[in-house]
Amino acid sequence: MKILTQLTDMNNFTPNEKSIASYILTHKELMLQFNIQELAKATYTSHSAINRLTHKLGLSGFKEFSIKLAREFQQDAQNISNIDPNYPFALGESSLQVAKDIAELMKETIEKNFAFMDETSLSEAAHLLDQAKRIFIYALGDSQIRAKSFQNKLIKINKYVVITTELSEWAYHTINLTTQDCAIFLTYHDKSPIFLKAAQHFSREKIPFITITANHQSELAKMSTICIQVPNDETKHAKIGTFSSQIAFDYVLNVIYSCIFQIDYAKNMQMTAHSLENFHLEE
Repeated sequence: MKILTQLTDMNNFTPNEKSIASYILTHKELMLQFNIQELAKATYTSHSAINRLTHKLGLSGFKEFSIKLAREFQQDAQNISNIDPNYPFALGESSLQVAKDIAELMKETIEKNFAFMDETSLSEAAHLLDQAKRIFIYALGDSQIRAKSFQNKLIKINKYVVITTELSEWAYHTINLTTQDCAIFLTYHDKSPIFLKAAQHFSREKIPFITITANHQSELAKMSTICIQVPNDETKHAKIGTFSSQIAFDYVLNVIYSCIFQIDYAKNMQMTAHSLENFHLEE
Protein backbone atom coordinates (compact mmCIF):
# COMPACT_ATOMS: atom_id res chain seq x y z
CA MET A 1 0.00 0.00 0.00
CA LYS A 2 1.15 3.54 -0.73
CA ILE A 3 2.94 5.36 2.10
CA LEU A 4 0.71 8.44 1.84
CA THR A 5 -2.40 6.24 2.04
CA GLN A 6 -1.12 4.55 5.21
CA LEU A 7 -0.24 7.92 6.75
CA THR A 8 -3.74 9.22 5.98
CA ASP A 9 -5.44 6.13 7.46
CA MET A 10 -3.31 6.25 10.69
CA ASN A 11 -4.32 2.67 11.52
CA ASN A 12 -2.99 1.66 14.99
CA PHE A 13 -0.89 4.84 15.24
CA THR A 14 0.06 6.18 18.66
CA PRO A 15 -0.63 9.89 19.40
CA ASN A 16 3.05 10.64 18.64
CA GLU A 17 2.87 8.79 15.33
CA LYS A 18 -0.37 10.57 14.38
CA SER A 19 1.34 13.89 15.05
CA ILE A 20 4.28 12.94 12.78
CA ALA A 21 1.94 11.63 10.07
CA SER A 22 -0.15 14.81 10.13
CA TYR A 23 2.95 16.96 9.79
CA ILE A 24 4.21 14.91 6.83
CA LEU A 25 0.85 15.12 5.06
CA THR A 26 0.61 18.88 5.67
CA HIS A 27 4.21 19.60 4.57
CA LYS A 28 4.69 17.04 1.79
CA GLU A 29 6.76 19.49 -0.28
CA LEU A 30 9.40 19.65 2.51
CA MET A 31 9.75 15.93 3.13
CA LEU A 32 12.27 15.22 0.36
CA GLN A 33 14.56 17.92 1.78
CA PHE A 34 14.29 16.87 5.43
CA ASN A 35 16.61 14.47 7.23
CA ILE A 36 15.46 12.59 10.30
CA GLN A 37 16.89 15.20 12.70
CA GLU A 38 14.95 18.01 11.01
CA LEU A 39 11.70 16.03 11.00
CA ALA A 40 12.12 15.16 14.69
CA LYS A 41 12.72 18.83 15.53
CA ALA A 42 9.75 20.02 13.44
CA THR A 43 7.36 17.49 15.04
CA TYR A 44 8.74 17.82 18.61
CA THR A 45 9.42 14.08 18.63
CA SER A 46 12.52 11.85 18.53
CA HIS A 47 14.53 9.75 16.08
CA SER A 48 13.20 6.59 17.68
CA ALA A 49 9.57 7.75 17.33
CA ILE A 50 10.08 8.42 13.60
CA ASN A 51 11.80 5.08 13.10
CA ARG A 52 8.98 3.27 14.90
CA LEU A 53 6.52 4.95 12.52
CA THR A 54 8.53 3.89 9.45
CA HIS A 55 8.63 0.31 10.75
CA LYS A 56 4.85 0.43 11.18
CA LEU A 57 4.67 1.41 7.50
CA GLY A 58 6.59 -1.76 6.66
CA LEU A 59 9.88 0.04 5.99
CA SER A 60 13.38 -0.49 7.36
CA GLY A 61 13.90 3.12 8.44
CA PHE A 62 13.86 6.79 7.48
CA LYS A 63 16.17 6.33 4.49
CA GLU A 64 13.85 3.82 2.82
CA PHE A 65 10.89 6.06 3.74
CA SER A 66 12.46 9.02 1.89
CA ILE A 67 13.27 6.92 -1.19
CA LYS A 68 9.78 5.40 -1.43
CA LEU A 69 8.10 8.74 -0.80
CA ALA A 70 10.11 10.32 -3.64
CA ARG A 71 9.02 7.46 -5.91
CA GLU A 72 5.36 8.03 -5.00
CA PHE A 73 5.65 11.74 -5.77
CA GLN A 74 7.19 10.89 -9.15
CA GLN A 75 4.45 8.38 -9.97
CA ASP A 76 1.72 10.85 -8.99
CA ALA A 77 3.27 13.50 -11.23
CA GLN A 78 3.39 11.07 -14.16
CA ASN A 79 -0.23 10.04 -13.62
CA ILE A 80 -1.68 13.54 -14.10
CA SER A 81 -4.07 13.34 -17.06
CA ASN A 82 -7.17 14.82 -18.60
CA ILE A 83 -8.82 11.40 -18.90
CA ASP A 84 -11.88 11.08 -16.66
CA PRO A 85 -12.33 7.41 -15.60
CA ASN A 86 -16.11 7.94 -15.47
CA TYR A 87 -16.38 9.69 -18.85
CA PRO A 88 -13.19 8.79 -20.74
CA PHE A 89 -14.45 10.03 -24.11
CA ALA A 90 -16.63 12.93 -25.21
CA LEU A 91 -19.52 13.56 -27.58
CA GLY A 92 -18.42 13.98 -31.20
CA GLU A 93 -15.01 12.31 -30.91
CA SER A 94 -13.80 10.17 -33.78
CA SER A 95 -13.54 6.40 -33.34
CA LEU A 96 -9.76 6.66 -33.37
CA GLN A 97 -9.81 9.33 -30.64
CA VAL A 98 -12.09 7.11 -28.52
CA ALA A 99 -9.59 4.27 -29.01
CA LYS A 100 -6.78 6.56 -27.86
CA ASP A 101 -8.77 7.68 -24.79
CA ILE A 102 -9.49 4.09 -23.72
CA ALA A 103 -5.84 3.12 -24.26
CA GLU A 104 -4.78 6.04 -22.05
CA LEU A 105 -7.30 5.07 -19.37
CA MET A 106 -6.07 1.46 -19.36
CA LYS A 107 -2.45 2.57 -19.10
CA GLU A 108 -3.12 5.03 -16.26
CA THR A 109 -5.29 2.61 -14.28
CA ILE A 110 -2.62 -0.10 -14.42
CA GLU A 111 0.16 2.34 -13.45
CA LYS A 112 -1.88 3.60 -10.47
CA ASN A 113 -2.68 0.04 -9.47
CA PHE A 114 0.97 -0.95 -9.60
CA ALA A 115 1.78 1.90 -7.19
CA PHE A 116 -0.62 0.35 -4.63
CA MET A 117 0.98 -3.09 -4.80
CA ASP A 118 3.55 -4.44 -2.40
CA GLU A 119 5.69 -7.57 -2.38
CA THR A 120 4.36 -8.96 0.91
CA SER A 121 0.65 -8.85 0.04
CA LEU A 122 1.13 -10.32 -3.43
CA SER A 123 3.41 -13.10 -2.21
CA GLU A 124 1.15 -14.00 0.73
CA ALA A 125 -1.97 -13.99 -1.46
CA ALA A 126 -0.31 -16.23 -4.07
CA HIS A 127 0.90 -18.74 -1.46
CA LEU A 128 -2.44 -18.75 0.35
CA LEU A 129 -4.28 -19.56 -2.89
CA ASP A 130 -1.66 -22.07 -4.04
CA GLN A 131 -1.96 -24.02 -0.78
CA ALA A 132 -5.76 -23.84 -0.59
CA LYS A 133 -7.64 -27.07 -1.17
CA ARG A 134 -10.45 -25.11 -2.83
CA ILE A 135 -10.91 -21.48 -3.87
CA PHE A 136 -14.29 -19.73 -3.68
CA ILE A 137 -14.80 -16.37 -5.40
CA TYR A 138 -17.50 -13.86 -4.42
CA ALA A 139 -18.24 -11.40 -7.24
CA LEU A 140 -21.35 -9.71 -8.62
CA GLY A 141 -22.22 -7.91 -11.86
CA ASP A 142 -19.32 -7.01 -14.15
CA SER A 143 -16.81 -8.21 -11.57
CA GLN A 144 -18.14 -11.74 -11.99
CA ILE A 145 -16.87 -11.66 -15.59
CA ARG A 146 -13.36 -10.94 -14.28
CA ALA A 147 -13.81 -13.75 -11.75
CA LYS A 148 -14.73 -16.19 -14.52
CA SER A 149 -11.55 -15.32 -16.42
CA PHE A 150 -9.48 -15.87 -13.26
CA GLN A 151 -11.26 -19.17 -12.62
CA ASN A 152 -10.50 -20.30 -16.18
CA LYS A 153 -6.77 -19.64 -15.74
CA LEU A 154 -6.56 -21.42 -12.38
CA ILE A 155 -8.40 -24.50 -13.65
CA LYS A 156 -5.66 -24.92 -16.26
CA ILE A 157 -3.11 -25.41 -13.47
CA ASN A 158 -5.34 -27.85 -11.59
CA LYS A 159 -6.89 -25.51 -9.02
CA TYR A 160 -10.45 -26.17 -7.78
CA VAL A 161 -12.29 -22.86 -8.17
CA VAL A 162 -15.96 -22.02 -7.63
CA ILE A 163 -17.79 -18.74 -8.34
CA THR A 164 -20.08 -18.83 -5.31
CA THR A 165 -22.39 -16.05 -6.51
CA GLU A 166 -22.91 -17.46 -10.02
CA LEU A 167 -26.10 -19.40 -9.27
CA SER A 168 -27.18 -17.45 -6.16
CA GLU A 169 -26.03 -20.31 -3.96
CA TRP A 170 -23.45 -18.32 -2.00
CA ALA A 171 -24.97 -19.27 1.38
CA TYR A 172 -24.57 -23.02 0.74
CA HIS A 173 -20.99 -22.58 -0.43
CA THR A 174 -20.15 -20.27 2.49
CA ILE A 175 -21.25 -22.72 5.13
CA ASN A 176 -19.24 -25.53 3.50
CA LEU A 177 -15.85 -23.77 3.42
CA THR A 178 -13.18 -25.12 5.77
CA THR A 179 -9.90 -23.74 7.09
CA GLN A 180 -8.15 -25.59 4.23
CA ASP A 181 -10.01 -23.45 1.68
CA CYS A 182 -9.66 -19.79 0.74
CA ALA A 183 -12.23 -17.21 -0.36
CA ILE A 184 -11.79 -14.12 -2.53
CA PHE A 185 -14.08 -11.09 -2.45
CA LEU A 186 -13.98 -9.00 -5.62
CA THR A 187 -15.84 -5.78 -4.83
CA TYR A 188 -15.07 -2.23 -5.92
CA HIS A 189 -17.10 -0.11 -3.48
CA ASP A 190 -17.99 -2.97 -1.10
CA LYS A 191 -21.73 -2.37 -0.79
CA SER A 192 -22.94 -5.98 -0.74
CA PRO A 193 -24.47 -7.17 2.56
CA ILE A 194 -24.05 -10.82 1.57
CA PHE A 195 -20.28 -10.34 1.29
CA LEU A 196 -20.11 -8.92 4.80
CA LYS A 197 -22.26 -11.75 6.14
CA ALA A 198 -20.01 -14.36 4.55
CA ALA A 199 -16.86 -12.59 5.79
CA GLN A 200 -18.18 -12.49 9.36
CA HIS A 201 -18.73 -16.25 9.18
CA PHE A 202 -15.18 -16.77 7.87
CA SER A 203 -13.74 -14.63 10.66
CA ARG A 204 -15.56 -16.65 13.30
CA GLU A 205 -14.48 -19.97 11.74
CA LYS A 206 -10.84 -18.86 11.08
CA ILE A 207 -11.24 -19.40 7.32
CA PRO A 208 -8.76 -17.27 5.32
CA PHE A 209 -10.05 -14.80 2.75
CA ILE A 210 -8.66 -12.15 0.42
CA THR A 211 -10.47 -8.93 -0.47
CA ILE A 212 -9.69 -6.96 -3.64
CA THR A 213 -11.36 -3.56 -3.36
CA ALA A 214 -11.10 0.20 -3.76
CA ASN A 215 -12.69 0.66 -0.33
CA HIS A 216 -9.79 -0.46 1.89
CA GLN A 217 -11.37 1.16 4.97
CA SER A 218 -14.53 -0.96 4.86
CA GLU A 219 -15.38 -3.52 7.53
CA LEU A 220 -14.92 -6.29 4.96
CA ALA A 221 -11.42 -5.07 4.05
CA LYS A 222 -10.38 -4.75 7.69
CA MET A 223 -11.54 -8.29 8.51
CA SER A 224 -9.65 -9.79 5.55
CA THR A 225 -6.63 -12.02 5.93
CA ILE A 226 -5.15 -9.99 3.05
CA CYS A 227 -6.57 -6.85 1.43
CA ILE A 228 -5.33 -5.73 -1.99
CA GLN A 229 -6.34 -2.19 -2.88
CA VAL A 230 -7.21 -0.87 -6.35
CA PRO A 231 -7.53 2.84 -7.25
CA ASN A 232 -10.83 4.45 -6.24
CA ASP A 233 -11.35 6.47 -9.43
CA GLU A 234 -14.87 5.46 -10.37
CA THR A 235 -18.10 6.87 -8.95
CA LYS A 236 -20.94 4.47 -8.20
CA HIS A 237 -23.59 5.85 -10.57
CA ALA A 238 -22.30 8.77 -12.67
CA LYS A 239 -20.31 6.98 -15.37
CA ILE A 240 -20.53 5.61 -18.90
CA GLY A 241 -19.33 2.14 -17.91
CA THR A 242 -17.22 0.21 -15.43
CA PHE A 243 -13.99 0.78 -17.34
CA SER A 244 -11.52 1.70 -14.59
CA SER A 245 -12.73 -0.79 -11.97
CA GLN A 246 -12.70 -3.77 -14.35
CA ILE A 247 -9.31 -2.86 -15.82
CA ALA A 248 -7.97 -2.75 -12.24
CA PHE A 249 -9.54 -6.08 -11.24
CA ASP A 250 -8.29 -7.75 -14.42
CA TYR A 251 -4.77 -6.51 -13.78
CA VAL A 252 -4.67 -7.58 -10.12
CA LEU A 253 -6.09 -11.04 -10.86
CA ASN A 254 -3.63 -11.54 -13.72
CA VAL A 255 -0.77 -10.59 -11.41
CA ILE A 256 -1.97 -12.96 -8.66
CA TYR A 257 -2.38 -15.80 -11.17
CA SER A 258 1.14 -15.17 -12.50
CA CYS A 259 2.54 -15.20 -8.94
CA ILE A 260 0.78 -18.52 -8.24
CA PHE A 261 2.17 -19.93 -11.50
CA GLN A 262 5.65 -18.80 -10.47
CA ILE A 263 5.57 -20.80 -7.23
CA ASP A 264 6.00 -24.05 -9.19
CA TYR A 265 6.80 -22.75 -12.66
CA ALA A 266 8.19 -25.99 -14.12
CA LYS A 267 5.25 -28.11 -12.93
CA ASN A 268 2.65 -25.61 -14.17
CA MET A 269 4.37 -25.28 -17.55
CA GLN A 270 4.39 -29.05 -17.89
CA MET A 271 0.73 -29.29 -16.91
CA THR A 272 -0.49 -26.74 -19.46
CA ALA A 273 1.73 -28.19 -22.22
CA HIS A 274 0.55 -31.74 -21.40
CA SER A 275 -3.12 -30.73 -21.67
CA LEU A 276 -2.62 -29.04 -25.04
CA GLU A 277 -0.56 -31.93 -26.38
CA ASN A 278 -2.87 -34.76 -25.31
CA PHE A 279 -6.26 -33.20 -25.91
CA HIS A 280 -5.45 -30.78 -28.77
CA LEU A 281 -7.11 -27.94 -26.88
CA GLU A 282 -7.57 -24.66 -28.69
CA GLU A 283 -8.31 -21.23 -27.29
